[in-house]
Parts: sequence; structure tokens; C-alpha cells
Amino acid sequence: MGVEYHSCDKCSEARYEEYVGRCTSCYASLCTHCVVNDDIDSIYASQYGVIFDGSEEQRKEYDIKDEHIEKGWYVIGEKIDDSSIAPQYCPYCQCTAIDESRFVKFLVAHIGKPKEELEAMYLEEKRLQNG
Repeated sequence: MGVEYHSCDKCSEARYEEYVGRCTSCYASLCTHCVVNDDIDSIYASQYGVIFDGSEEQRKEYDIKDEHIEKGWYVIGEKIDDSSIAPQYCPYCQCTAIDESRFVKFLVAHIGKPKEELEAMYLEEKRLQNG
């Protein structure tokens, strides 16, 4: 039995798997040191999982049927996905942090030059710096 390490997309630290989860909205990997709105104050990522609210949206997303609820498999107010982190705890979804790769795509789209031209300019500048 081995130990798995996962990297946090925000701080780049490698942590044990139980301390890192994936946001259910943007799919960023986050350690529990980097979550926001921390009303749970736990070091375990599973504590930040998605809570079942009974909404039609969640029922569709997680394929929850009436019979599942009737059998008690899903209860309002309990976790339905403890292998991930709910978007309310994600710094990217809550707009308190910037995902660098998405930011670069945003800049390229708003500068008005083709990506290939910007790449060529960047590589030329790097060549000049390296001599």
C-alpha cells in the first residue's frame, strides 16, 4: 500500500491525497490550505465536499433518483460527493485568485494579435536574452 501525493494548482505544494480535492466546477486541484470561505476549518479535503440540497440541478448532475432518496441513500444536508471540493470553497470560482493559464488565454484574446504572432515575439525575445 503506497501513499499518493497530489499537487495543489494554487500553491503548487505536493500533499497527501486526503488533503487535496478537485473543485466540482472548474476542476482545479486544491489543498485545504488554499480553500476560501473556510467555515469548516478542517485539514481533510473530504470535509469540503458537495452537500445535497435536493435541487433538480444536483439530482441531474449526480443522477439521483426519487428511489435513491426514498431508500435514504441521499439525505438533504449530507455530503453527496466527498471526493471533491464544492465551488464555494474554490478560490478560482470565488474570484479571489487567478488561474495563470486561463489568464494568459484571456490576455491573448484581448490583445488583438494572433496567438502565433505573440508566441513568435516571445521566443524571439527569449533568444535575444539568452544571447
